[in-house]
Parts: sequence; structure tokens; C-alpha cells
Amino acid sequence: GVASAQTSVNPSDAGYISDSGVKELQGPTGNFFSGRTNGGIEYRGYLTYSVPASATPFSSAVLNLNVRDVVAGPNDLLISDVTSNIATAPGTTVFADLGGGVSYGTVTGINTTNATLQITLNPAGLAAVNAARGGSVSFGFRNTTVESTNDQIFGTSGGSTPRELVLTVGPSAVPTLSEWAMILFGLILAGGAALFVQRRRQTV
Repeated sequence: GVASAQTSVNPSDAGYISDSGVKELQGPTGNFFSGRTNGGIEYRGYLTYSVPASATPFSSAVLNLNVRDVVAGPNDLLISDVTSNIATAPGTTVFADLGGGVSYGTVTGINTTNATLQITLNPAGLAAVNAARGGSVSFGFRNTTVESTNDQIFGTSGGSTPRELVLTVGPSAVPTLSEWAMILFGLILAGGAALFVQRRRQTV
């Protein structure tokens, strides 16, 4: 087969929305945050990526995210689709959108600060990335642990901390010589069987 190739993409936008609908649209190098503060306010974050216009579909998509400011862990993080227009939709609509919809993956037991999470997107997430080739895709982040306990915080900053979307193309499924031999052998058997059936019908 052909060797795989990887490309890394940094966010084109980032930010977070409070449960009261207040938007913090941070831009490409800004922060995104998901969790509940000591004041009881819950935030859900988002990241937006420009997806390369690859002619070949990506075979995997991995988010490399730096974990900072984890409080009262372990925390559980849900990654999901974003269907609303973050810039123009009402803040409460965006907040709800970032916490629901189609799941692209989950991470449980986050309890270490200054570590990098490697999150392989599930088939739904990979399909969304492939559908966005040549355009953009957004991911919502929700700390689901805050539903039962306050003061759970998952924070990640931009700038020097990694927030990469790592995309892999291939390896393509090119048959080896032995696989070609098996394919040809199967075709010969199938052709012989069809010929045998045809001749038998002619003699009946």
C-alpha cells in the first residue's frame, strides 16, 4: 500500500459561551473553556478549523488539546457537532448547541494539568471533517461532569499550547502481488463456474 501522510491544522477561531448566553469569541489564538466556575457559571467552548481541500478523504482525525486549570477533577469532556452560526446566533442558542447534537467523541477522567489529550474523533466526527474539506468545521466542548458537581473546570489556552487537528490521508488500499493473485484466481474460478453452468444448460 501507499504510506500515509499527515497534516496539522491550527484553529481559525476559538471561544466559549456562558449559560446565560454571553459570548467570548476569542479568535484564532484565543482561549476556549468548558466547565463551571466557582461562581456557578457554566461555560461551553468551541474550536473552528479550516479543513484542507484534500482530493482524497482523510482516514483519521485527531485533536491534540493541552489541558490546563483542571479543578476538582476528574472531569469528563464531550466533543460534539456545531450546527448554529456562532457569530450571529443568540448566545443561549449557541450554548445549547455546544452541549448537544451529534457526539464526535468523549474523554473521561481528566485530572492532570499541563498535559496533552489526544482525542481520535469517532466515525461521525471523521465524516464531518471529510464533508468540510475545502471549508471549515467547528467542534463544541462540554464538561459533562458539571451536571452533578459544581466547580468542575476544563480550561485550555491558545498561543503556545497545542490545539491541533491532525489529519491523516491513507494508507490507500492498493493490493499486493499476492492479493492480486488471489483476486485473479477468484475471477478464474467464477468464470469457470459460469461457463460450466452455461454448458450444462445447453446440454439439458
